[in-house]
Amino acid sequence: MKKIVSFLPTFEADVNIFQFEPLTQELINAILQAKAVIFPPSITSEVYFFVKNLNIPVFPEYTYRFMYPGKVGQTLLLKSLNLPHPKTIIIPRICGLEENPYERELELSFPLVLKGNFGDEGSEVFLINNKEEFNQTLKLVKKWELSGKFGFLLQEYIENSFDARAVVIGDWIGVYFREGGFKKNIVQEGKLIPSPDKNLEEKVIELTKLIIKKTGFNLVAIDFLFKKDEPLVCEFNFTFGRRLVGEELYQTLLIKAIKEFLKKV
Repeated sequence: MKKIVSFLPTFEADVNIFQFEPLTQELINAILQAKAVIFPPSITSEVYFFVKNLNIPVFPEYTYRFMYPGKVGQTLLLKSLNLPHPKTIIIPRICGLEENPYERELELSFPLVLKGNFGDEGSEVFLINNKEEFNQTLKLVKKWELSGKFGFLLQEYIENSFDARAVVIGDWIGVYFREGGFKKNIVQEGKLIPSPDKNLEEKVIELTKLIIKKTGFNLVAIDFLFKKDEPLVCEFNFTFGRRLVGEELYQTLLIKAIKEFLKKV
């Protein structure tokens, strides 16, 4: 009889595996015979695709997450799925600016936002007001590359007093608005505010449902900016904090989502 395998510590299944423990042949055999596998958000892409490629149902659905890694990957995903997002230029390597053999000049309009490929919770994000600040920040980008961190974005700066985050847990969607300085995430400069406009909240929910339909994501936090009262996808967060939802509600919703998923396998 096939069994449920869980890598998620808070969900007890027929077989429970710590995601970082040695994968012995015994554990591999358990995975090979699994009816379904439950993962934590921090699961590695190698283990995820090992299970996924065996055609074993998995929760959460993260195929596009791992196919399009980092902020560079996310931008390409948004473009490929034709989802609304800020105007963005992708720069795979800094040498693309300094040593381009085709001598194509990059025309920049300030202010703009520079984002490193792998920063989280507002790190590696800079508001650039002029060419001098841009050149100074490129020195930091070169340090990233020396440490093996490649790729960054140049994104249009959309000035607004608030932004929004939609949290998706299974079929549940929670929308939260935040205000603050340039970085409005709760970890740094932001604070939670009531919805400034019911119509905006409805637009965020509608766009979130479209994203879910196109990606299959069922455990993700999606950040939105607003341009002329229209939501634009800023980025996806898969290992997101629980401050907005609350730890207790998060765990309740997550267990419910997993059980609903297992009913269908």
